[in-house]
Amino acid sequence: MRTLPIAKFFGLGELAAEQRRALWLVYASSLVLLMGVNFIQPVLPAMKGPLGVSDAAIGLVISAYTAPAIVLAPLLGFVADLYGRRLLLASGLLIFGLAGTSIAFAPSFEWVLLLRAIQGIGFCAVLPLTIVLIGDLLAGEQEVGGQGLKVFLDRIGYLVFPPLGGLLAAIAWSWPFFLFLLAVPLGLLVLAWMPETKGENQSSVRAYVRDVIRLIRYPRLIIVFAAGFLRFFLDYGFLTYLPLFLVGIHGVSTAAAGLLLPFYAVGAMVTSSQAGRLAKRFDKAHLMFIAFVICGMGMIAVPFMPTAGLVGIPLVFYGLANGVISPMQKSLLIQYAAPELRGGIVSVDRLIQQVSKTLSTSLVGLLLLVTEISTVFWFFGTLSLVSVALMATLLPRR
Repeated sequence: MRTLPIAKFFGLGELAAEQRRALWLVYASSLVLLMGVNFIQPVLPAMKGPLGVSDAAIGLVISAYTAPAIVLAPLLGFVADLYGRRLLLASGLLIFGLAGTSIAFAPSFEWVLLLRAIQGIGFCAVLPLTIVLIGDLLAGEQEVGGQGLKVFLDRIGYLVFPPLGGLLAAIAWSWPFFLFLLAVPLGLLVLAWMPETKGENQSSVRAYVRDVIRLIRYPRLIIVFAAGFLRFFLDYGFLTYLPLFLVGIHGVSTAAAGLLLPFYAVGAMVTSSQAGRLAKRFDKAHLMFIAFVICGMGMIAVPFMPTAGLVGIPLVFYGLANGVISPMQKSLLIQYAAPELRGGIVSVDRLIQQVSKTLSTSLVGLLLLVTEISTVFWFFGTLSLVSVALMATLLPRR
């Protein structure tokens, strides 16, 4: 299997054929997972009429999909460590693909929600493994480069999936769901080609849980968890309310507001492509701190932009910072966890991030009851700067 030029650019040129094949299965799985939300969000308006659903209820299509992760993500991460990655990844992809495709034939909205919840179970199984397997297959700077390539490819998905979903939904609301069938042959390829990479078996489930609990209290790992919480808290709040700010304050259309969001993705693609090189020269935690400072400054700058078009400038800087934070945070998770504990540690991180996503939009909604929307960006920017100062203070010197 040939090494693609993009892989060489991320420092992944000198890999065995089995490694390359396994990595591309992981990256394909990560992109398929993106379809679960980003691909479906533009489809929601087209579903309301045929299924007889109100504006208030249609959001349950997303909630039903993400809710199982709050409970199941840690449990399935433990399964990956104790019983193996390969079978869990393949099973998750098959459940994800079959349940997602079945939604196209759902006779009612209740069936849609049930099938989305089942699809969410597949999502829970695959989600932590897309990070864990990169750490299992690569080491050192190559592992950071591998995480960077994942972020880069995911950002391409952010650019492609929403317009594709909207285009298919213009034909019929059910058409986008047929594309989930792509996850089925991918799951079969995982069964055929993915090597088993789990670490040594634990003596018992109790010993495994004890080791995970002891590890998550490690000071540097606590900071990594905090960084993951903060990243998603900022992302979901900032990127959710930015279009509202652009429409309400600058008077642009929703289409014009949507055209500005790719500036964020492009910025993230630039720095994520250099993640391995940066990690080779600088401490990963320090790189994260600097990136959070840039995030904070970018968000604070948004209300000062005199026109909507100029908001693209802080968006680019926010994306540049995000392209550093995401792979460094993932790499640090892998760095501090032994192979036999990685599934559990990454799943705990996923659980923390799910809580972060829920809290972010909820707290901003409460904030808007007492202040104007411009203040939201001051809030997020200040929170980023203060959090970095606190994390830097708590970072152990050794």
